[in-house]
Amino acid sequence: MRLTEAPIVDVRGAQVEHRAGLLDLLESLAPGQWASPTAAPGWSVKDVAVHLLDVDLGWLARMRDRDYSGLIEVSADHAAFVAGLARRNQRWVDGVTVLSPRLIVDLLRWSGSQLTGFLATVDLRAPGSVYWAGPAPLWFDLAREFTERWVHGRQIREAVTAETDAGNDPYLSLVLRTFIWGFPHQYEAAAVAGTTVNLKIEGVGCWILTRTGDGWILDEAGDADAAATLTMTGDAAWRLVTGASYDPNGVRTAGNSDLLRPLLLVRSIIV
Repeated sequence: MRLTEAPIVDVRGAQVEHRAGLLDLLESLAPGQWASPTAAPGWSVKDVAVHLLDVDLGWLARMRDRDYSGLIEVSADHAAFVAGLARRNQRWVDGVTVLSPRLIVDLLRWSGSQLTGFLATVDLRAPGSVYWAGPAPLWFDLAREFTERWVHGRQIREAVTAETDAGNDPYLSLVLRTFIWGFPHQYEAAAVAGTTVNLKIEGVGCWILTRTGDGWILDEAGDADAAATLTMTGDAAWRLVTGASYDPNGVRTAGNSDLLRPLLLVRSIIV
C-alpha cells in the first residue's frame, strides 16, 4: 500500500489532549527547571517550548493565512536544507529569549486555540507532502506535526522528571504508526521484486515491506518467510527513527544483513 492510499487517521483530538498535558507540565515547573538541558542539542526546556510556539505560528501563517514568506526552500542538497532549517529555528529561539515562562505558556495556549479552530475546517484528504515520507494527504502532514510535538514533549518531560521510558505513553502507538511510513520512502536496500522484510514494534504492530518494480511498499501484516526482520520495543523504535540514543537491547534483528543495515538508517524526522 502507498501512503496516498492509506486510511485516514485523524490526530486532531490527540493533539488537543497532548497540548493540554504539556501546558499543565510547563505551568508546574519551578523557575530553574526552564533552564534544564534537553536531548535537543543545545536547547533548554525553555528553548524547546518557544520552538513549539514557532511551530504553531508557522502553521497558522502558511496554512490559514497563505503567507509563505517564512518557508525554507527545499534544496536538492539535503545537508544544505537541514542546515538552513536549523539556522532558521535557532534565530527564532534566540530572538524570543526575553519571553518569560508565564508569557510562553500564555502564548502557547493562545496559539493552540487558534490552530485548533483552524484545523477543524480543513479537508483531511487534501493533497500534501512530508519531507521524510514523500507525497502524502493532509491528514498525514497533521500526523507528522503531532509526532514533532510529541517528541519535543518527551524531551521536556525527560529533562524535568525521572521518566525516561516512553513505553507507557498513551500516544506512543499513534506516533509510531506515523513514523513507520518513513521506511518505504527511505529504505534503499537492493533486492529482487517480491522480497519481503518484517518490521515489528512490540505492543504496537507488525508491518511488511515488499519490494516492487519501482520501490518498497508497506502493509500492516507479517511474513513468516521474510528475508529479514527488525523487531523493536516501542521506546527503542521512536528513539531510533529520530536519531536519539536508544537501548540496544530494545532492537533485535534476524536474516539478511544487507537488508537489515539500511533499516537502521531510516529517520522519520528531518535530520
